Amino acid sequence: MITQRSAADSPQAIAAAIALAVVGVAFFMAMPAVVGAWSFHAEFSPREAGLLAAFESGGGVAASLLVSRLINRVNWRLIALIGIIIAMTANLASIYIDVFHALGLARATAGFGSGMIYAMGLGILATTQNTGRNFSILLFTQVSFGMIELNLFAYLAEHWGMPGIYLGIVAALLCAAALLPWLPRANSVKTASVHAAGFIKPRKFLLMPWLCLCAVFIFYISTSSFWSYIELIGRSGGLSAGFVTGSLTYTQVLSLLGCVLAGWLSSRIGQSRPLLVALLCATLAIYSLSLGITAVSFVAALCVFFLFWNAIDIYQLGTLSNMDHSGQFVAMVPAFQMTAGALGPALAAMLVEQQGDYQAVLLMAALGAACALLLYLYVYLRRRATVPTVAGAA
Repeated sequence: MITQRSAADSPQAIAAAIALAVVGVAFFMAMPAVVGAWSFHAEFSPREAGLLAAFESGGGVAASLLVSRLINRVNWRLIALIGIIIAMTANLASIYIDVFHALGLARATAGFGSGMIYAMGLGILATTQNTGRNFSILLFTQVSFGMIELNLFAYLAEHWGMPGIYLGIVAALLCAAALLPWLPRANSVKTASVHAAGFIKPRKFLLMPWLCLCAVFIFYISTSSFWSYIELIGRSGGLSAGFVTGSLTYTQVLSLLGCVLAGWLSSRIGQSRPLLVALLCATLAIYSLSLGITAVSFVAALCVFFLFWNAIDIYQLGTLSNMDHSGQFVAMVPAFQMTAGALGPALAAMLVEQQGDYQAVLLMAALGAACALLLYLYVYLRRRATVPTVAGAA
């Protein structure tokens, strides 16, 4: 871990960065409720509602790539403020738009603004000293608010339609804007000190963070394909709709425990080794369902999956932060996540159409998690061979 404290290590700065990241991804976390509201309350077809969600994610991808280029060049508060203004303006405009193509442009713009503050929040946390703890708090908060948002957005849509959801997002953005004075203006840790500590170095180690981003991409193809079809996978095994829904609802609580355990482990044995173990467990859990689905195997696989899913996210962000303390590569994580999140279900749909069952989807998801495991194993072994003191603590 980095030994020099940065301006982002103050409790206020950490809280503000977490707030940015939570608000920035709020629309995505509640996407099932939003897509449903577009269909039932705004009278868009299921296809159009799905495309609006894709436009929103596409805007977030572009914003993530932009922020990764600006984070070491432009005032952090200014980047976050611009993102908030863009997102607020687009959400307010969406209230008055009921034409599909115009709303698609507005939602892409809203996704761009939200993506800016999400990437900015991740990038700022990457510059802190205790990244494992801070990313654990972030994921715990995101999951907790995600559960609240699904119910809150459904309530807002029922009583006020889509304008209620848009105004709810605007209110959250205003809360995030109030915390901007808590943010530092820039990273106070000099690049030279980061290099000396054994983090990313020019040219020689440039491949490592890109391999980590590739692993993030592959892992999210795996999880998005698995998650998008998990209800149908359960039903295909003869499980009742009520049992599948109840299992998905109650096992998600384990993701909160996973966040706590990830923070506890990262502060004691680092993040690389727990990441490898967590990916192995996720791979085995997904693969086990391809061998046959029973009530016991379905619940057991979900328990393992949810326990390690957010923990893997935490370790991925922490591992990448420990190689690049500038936040540049971590700011690109949303772009890789969102692109993979759109590609995974599309690939799964093709497999279902070709094979006629869900075994191929499960095998693809398990293979993706295994490939991510192999990439991280290579990165860990490479770092241990070159900077063993850092690899052992990271």
